[in-house]
Amino acid sequence: MKQNKDTAAKHNEKTKKTRSAKFRLLPLVIFFCVLMLSVRVGVVWRSIVVSGAPEVRESALSVTAVQAQAPAAPAASESLSAPLKEFQSGEKTVDMKDKNGKSFSQSELEILQKLAQRREELDIRERSIEQKAGVLKAAEAQLDVKIAKLKELEAAIKDLIGVYDEKEKARLTNLVKIYSTMKPKEAARLFNDMEMPLLVRVFEQMKESKSAPILALMDLSKASALTAELANKKKLPGYEDADTEEKK
Repeated sequence: MKQNKDTAAKHNEKTKKTRSAKFRLLPLVIFFCVLMLSVRVGVVWRSIVVSGAPEVRESALSVTAVQAQAPAAPAASESLSAPLKEFQSGEKTVDMKDKNGKSFSQSELEILQKLAQRREELDIRERSIEQKAGVLKAAEAQLDVKIAKLKELEAAIKDLIGVYDEKEKARLTNLVKIYSTMKPKEAARLFNDMEMPLLVRVFEQMKESKSAPILALMDLSKASALTAELANKKKLPGYEDADTEEKK
């Protein structure tokens, strides 16, 4: 029994030693594998470069060119910084800023320029409209003066017409009185030679008791024409009222 236990204990110790040896060898195996892999990659890379792969050569040359041109970059930046400093210092351009001190962008400046141009166009148009309005007002004033003069002339003409009508009416009244006092035969002889418009007006002003005997002694053609004119005038509206007022 005791012998079996000793045998088992020895077997366990041997197993532990074997496992510990395996664990100590595992890192070494991994290290050698990585080393071999890196060596293989280096060999493959050299073989590609030596074999003349155009992509690799071009990339290598581009890297070299970039490294060669790298020192010139400060000079280019200095050449670009000079106009920028001039722009910032305001030597060549005006730094446009709003009320808050914020600088305007190029698009905003273009918009402001267009708005200013539009404002100028509107101002020019407004001045043109004001000038035209002034011309129209002057023409209107001249028309008012001419209209006032025409009204004065019209009033003067009406006054002259009124004076003429009064004189004509007075003259006609005198003729009616003269022909009414004449003998019918003498008046008929004069009426035969009188023009029709004046004859009609005289007969309109005469009383019927005076005009009837004269009309009976006139020439037949003249009396017929006079009767027709008087009949046509009496058919006009307002003629009878006017005739009645004149006879009164």
